[in-house]
Amino acid sequence: MFKPVKTIALATGVSLAALSSAAFADEPVSFSAIDVDTSISAAQDANAMEYYPQITEDLKAAVAARVLGSDDASDPTIKIDVRKVSLDGATMLNDGQEFNELEGVVNISSPDESIAARSFPVNIAAYAVDQVVPEGYVAVAPSEGVFYDVMINGFADEVAKQVGNLNTAGSGVSK
Repeated sequence: MFKPVKTIALATGVSLAALSSAAFADEPVSFSAIDVDTSISAAQDANAMEYYPQITEDLKAAVAARVLGSDDASDPTIKIDVRKVSLDGATMLNDGQEFNELEGVVNISSPDESIAARSFPVNIAAYAVDQVVPEGYVAVAPSEGVFYDVMINGFADEVAKQVGNLNTAGSGVSK
């Protein structure tokens, strides 16, 4: 009599534990801070920061608009290092000031280790439909006159996509 009851109780307990773990893993992650820096200002033969000194603030605002914010300092943080702004690979932008490649590295960490630390590159490229996009880049459709916004928003969209894949059970980003 007790053996079937024990089996049912054990199965119920395991099922509830699995369900609660699955629900926990699907919780959206809130971020206490988003920091954006650039390491391109120190690079030789790079002039993007002369043309776009506001790129860090614009990228921070674009990412903040796409992820959940929090006032809790124990929540994870996003740190972005913009490493390259180029036009077809050339970091000396021409007088038109346009660029079609934006590269950076995103680090996500949590002071209380509620999620595993995660770092990933984000490479955005705007190319015409008939051009081949370099391997490792996410393509965005170029738009005449608003390329800057397209590049910033494309980068922020990719960060938000990766954040959406965070597994709050502590195993980083699932793919």
